[in-house]
Amino acid sequence: MIETPYQGGCQCQAVRYQCTALPFVAYTCHCRACQKLTSSAFATCMQVPAEALEVIDGEPSVAFRGSDSGNTLKTSYCGNCGSALFIENSARTRLRTILVGTLDNPDRIQVSAHIWVSRKLPWVVLPSNHRVFPE
Repeated sequence: MIETPYQGGCQCQAVRYQCTALPFVAYTCHCRACQKLTSSAFATCMQVPAEALEVIDGEPSVAFRGSDSGNTLKTSYCGNCGSALFIENSARTRLRTILVGTLDNPDRIQVSAHIWVSRKLPWVVLPSNHRVFPE
């Protein structure tokens, strides 16, 4: 498991962040929006308290989009390299969702669940010991 504080950033390192809290949960989302956000099969995410996440270098750009639930998602990303870093959901303003791939040490995060598996690509194999949710 990851120890606090931990850091992460974008691919070009122009935007860096630090978090001082352990994640509440780490999961992999297979929805179409996450597939498009990551240009991949899924997004691996973790949720932390908003006040524990701080940008320590650079200034992220932001983009807004609607979600299937009707909420607005605010994605912070690097305006230089385009890496998505973290997301704020209008329904959960006290949480931030960090994209695990942006952590300096993503191997220290333990994923325990998969969501939106109804949209999972057919060649993705899920670990048998993880919790699975259709949506």
